[in-house]
Amino acid sequence: MVKQVGELDRRITLKNPSVSTDAFGEAVRTYSTLSNVWAKVEYLTSDEKEENERLTNITKVKFTIRYRSDVDAKTKIEWHSETYEVDGILPEGREKFLVLITRKRE
Repeated sequence: MVKQVGELDRRITLKNPSVSTDAFGEAVRTYSTLSNVWAKVEYLTSDEKEENERLTNITKVKFTIRYRSDVDAKTKIEWHSETYEVDGILPEGREKFLVLITRKRE
């Protein structure tokens, strides 16, 4: 839980999807920058699993940002040149903040 805004001390990039059509008429999903925001970053877990016959490392990270109505489960987060997928969004402190539970696969 964030007690002071000063705890939001890491700069992250929020990216939202858009769909366009390529030269073959196929739908292509790309991500464009929604905003650069300040966040509190907390590592939750790191776990190795076997997926599709290969070992995958999944790191879960919690990002806390100021409340925004334009962030949803399709939003991706970029931090330190890594991309995190949103698993869950929780409002905190009477909608002063958003807690984004994310995962990164390697």
